[in-house]
Amino acid sequence: MTRTRLLSLGGAALVGSAVLSLAGGLAHPVVDGRAHSVDALLAPGSPWGQLSIYAGALLLMFGLPAAYAWLAPRVGVLGFLGFSGYFLGNAVSAQAHLVVEALVAPEIARRAPELIPDDEAIVAAEPFALIQVVGGLVLVIGLIVLGVALVRQPGALRWAGVFAILGGLATFVPLPQAPILTGLQIELFRGLAVAVLGVVLIRAAARTAAPSDDRAPVHV
Repeated sequence: MTRTRLLSLGGAALVGSAVLSLAGGLAHPVVDGRAHSVDALLAPGSPWGQLSIYAGALLLMFGLPAAYAWLAPRVGVLGFLGFSGYFLGNAVSAQAHLVVEALVAPEIARRAPELIPDDEAIVAAEPFALIQVVGGLVLVIGLIVLGVALVRQPGALRWAGVFAILGGLATFVPLPQAPILTGLQIELFRGLAVAVLGVVLIRAAARTAAPSDDRAPVHV
């Protein structure tokens, strides 16, 4: 794959990830202040909101390696740790959470609602809860570290860093769960960071496009 194509496809994946994740967050049901109750899991917006976030998480996995391949010489060890933590946390925590919430928990809620716990854990399984907590912390810390690395860069990358830091910190704000509001809290700033990074990659691809570029593979 050529450098131009890698940057272009990676940037498009990041922009798509931001759009799908934010749309899914806004559509995610919250009923009586709970997002993972039986009523929420069986609400009309479920599982489509969760599936939209899941699709965004998958696109993020395509876009982040392209972003790091381009930014690696600029962001150093801090950037490596941030990209790695955000990528790993997304793979381990976010995707596992969304698969269970979208494809497994609604069926459990429909057939055996007594198996859905009251503590917002989705399913009563200690290993699942543990991996959610650990993976979630890795994701958030990785996002903040990535933001710090990007804030040191010029132009739009600095804004991507600011949004990444705000997105990570926003998850610790103890707001009550509510429709739309919770989606904005979790997805808005993080989505802006990802979208800005995607646009920067697309613009970089446009600047580097040249006849000789199409014959030059990317070495990472």
